[in-house]
Amino acid sequence: MSISAVQASDVNITDSNTIGSSDDAIQIGSESPASDVESDNSNTLSTDNEEKVLEDNSKNQTELTEPTNTVYYKGSYDVTLKDSNTNGSLANKVVNFVINKVNYTAKTDDNGIASLNLTLNPGKYSAIAYFAGDDAFEASNNLTSTIEVLPTIKASDITKYYKGSTQYSATFYDSDGKVLANRDVTITVNGKAYTRKTNSNGVASLPIDLNPGTYKVISTNPVNGYKLTTTFKILPTIDAKGFKKALGDNLNKFTAKFYKSNGKALANKYVKLELDGKTYKVKTDSKGKAKISIKNLKKGKHTIVCYNTDGYKKTVKIKIYSKVSTKFITSDYTFLTGDSPKYIKATLKDDFDHVPSSGKVVKINFNGKTYTKKTNGKGEFSLKLPSVKKGLYTVKYTFDGKDAYKASKASYLVTVLSTKNSKLTVKSTTTFGYGAGTQLKVQATAGGVALVKRALTFNIDGKSYTKTTDNNGFASIPINLDIGNYTVKYSINKESKLNAKSVTLPIVVKERNATKITWKGETSFSDSPQTIKVLLTDTNGKAISGLTVKATINSKTYSATTDSKGYATIKAYVPVGKYNVNVKFSGSNDYLASSTSNTISVTVSNYIKGVIEKNTIKDLTAYLKSSTNCQVGNSKIKSLVNSLTKDLTSDYAKAEAIFDYVRDSISYSFYYDTHYGAVGTLNAGRGNCVDQAHLLVAMYRTAGLAARYVHGSCTFSSGSTYGHVWAQVLIGDTWVCADPTSTRNSFGKIVNWNTHSYSLHSRYASLPF
Repeated sequence: MSISAVQASDVNITDSNTIGSSDDAIQIGSESPASDVESDNSNTLSTDNEEKVLEDNSKNQTELTEPTNTVYYKGSYDVTLKDSNTNGSLANKVVNFVINKVNYTAKTDDNGIASLNLTLNPGKYSAIAYFAGDDAFEASNNLTSTIEVLPTIKASDITKYYKGSTQYSATFYDSDGKVLANRDVTITVNGKAYTRKTNSNGVASLPIDLNPGTYKVISTNPVNGYKLTTTFKILPTIDAKGFKKALGDNLNKFTAKFYKSNGKALANKYVKLELDGKTYKVKTDSKGKAKISIKNLKKGKHTIVCYNTDGYKKTVKIKIYSKVSTKFITSDYTFLTGDSPKYIKATLKDDFDHVPSSGKVVKINFNGKTYTKKTNGKGEFSLKLPSVKKGLYTVKYTFDGKDAYKASKASYLVTVLSTKNSKLTVKSTTTFGYGAGTQLKVQATAGGVALVKRALTFNIDGKSYTKTTDNNGFASIPINLDIGNYTVKYSINKESKLNAKSVTLPIVVKERNATKITWKGETSFSDSPQTIKVLLTDTNGKAISGLTVKATINSKTYSATTDSKGYATIKAYVPVGKYNVNVKFSGSNDYLASSTSNTISVTVSNYIKGVIEKNTIKDLTAYLKSSTNCQVGNSKIKSLVNSLTKDLTSDYAKAEAIFDYVRDSISYSFYYDTHYGAVGTLNAGRGNCVDQAHLLVAMYRTAGLAARYVHGSCTFSSGSTYGHVWAQVLIGDTWVCADPTSTRNSFGKIVNWNTHSYSLHSRYASLPF
């Protein structure tokens, strides 16, 4: 007998003398000798007047059969090749196999049997066998079948309770499917190997007495090396869980359930419960439950150890809080005007989903009137609603807090309907611009009352979408379809107080018109504000009114609406310098987007010393350095500056963001000279003009912006005159003022003192006082 081996690892390997590499590559045909000799009705050929007898050169037909298509791991898969004419076996013939899309060959033995040893993992595999024919015999039929490779170990996953009598058992077979009787086998549990002898039925057993858990069991066949992995799960005989609770809540008992090794309740038996080191002997009830009081436990952590009679123990933790948050568990309600009575119900719980002790006072505000209720032992309370008209009503629940429970509030909706008949109304256009993403908007109502928080289903172009209605009953969905005509179906589901409704709507998606933005304003400005004027038209020059145009300058975006003549007038506020202005129309349902850009220049019409002034300093090193009270690069300041400026690109935008932070986050305190310095001021969250200037200059320099101090005597809005300190930061070639001591001030603009009538004392790179 000739035997080839099929390995589980064989992938796309072609054995010798095989035909094809896959099912699709196999084509088997019979060969017929070509003949150019004309035939007559005799069996004699005549050539040169010599008579010769014609020999019969036809081939015998062949047939392949398989006795079985079930094979054990590493067992032999056999096919038999026979002469179809004589039914005799054909020996020493090459049979081709394609198993799991891999090619093999094997020769037939004296009985016409060709065999393959299948080292394939258990499972089902496609198989084709064929004889390609030779000089004497025609090709056979294609023998197509599904081979099932069976495992040589059979065992199941097992679940038992701790100390249960159930053992692990497995049945072992050889590659011919015969049981392995009285053989040593290896069973590995939790990484440790055990040797066991099979009985006369090939069964090996192993008791597994481990702590509760899930273990991997690997059995190994000593004959063919097959390994089977199963799980052995051991359940605990104590069911107890730790938890968190509020001091004085309704959870006054700790409960643990005990089981026997067979999984049945350990009923009416004494067990031990150890609470914070003190042991209690407790008798279980008919369901195996044992309880101890935890009513008098104080705030903090507590440990409970449960001991079963089988020796198993389990430790759990309890944590008790003196203050916990609370919440209301309820829902929105829908009633019909004819419903009587109308009750709304809710439950008060803590954050751990436990119920406070009974008698907690809650307030319910409905339709302008407040009602007082008390919770029962389950935390529940209810209110019978007064007679009301149809409409939407907000019900507000309030708990003011008591004992360990913090206050809480919640609002829910009560809908009162005069009819169950729902209505779906389109509140948008039904003609949509291609690519605009315009929303199809539908309002759901019943008897004129908006249906809030309801699911509306839209079916568009064969796809379904579900949207939830808002507080006005509206649900919307963007239409992003190709140009053409469509049908949209939208519907609302049936409820106990509401009938279902479905509507079919024809819509059209059209091409949008192109647009153009033309710059129509100045490009040179003196100071702020700057007025930018643009014209929005279609490609034919027709003005487009009522649409929004946006201009982005120096990282800030300003917007305006086009007037009846298509003009948009945008007011911007930027300091001295040159700026690129990007103007954009984002498009609408009828019009495509368009944009334009231009460069504007802003000059100072009136420089003021110490406020807004031209830079004349070439070496700016001193204005970027750190000093005793100006801690440039301090880790806290650096982290703050990075977070404020991470998405900003222009110096102006960075300077403005830093200024806004100091003005809005550091409160003003009146005192003289330096008290905190930059870091101290940031930590304290307050400072006078000197310390606020320290922080502002340190942040500017950390951001890489040259900055300096200015000292002068200023007359404030109150009429008082004081010595005052502020900062200047260099933007382009201009020193821009920054005084964060008043919320009325903005970057580059001071309004809390008169900048036109003050006395300038000095400018400093480092402040001496």
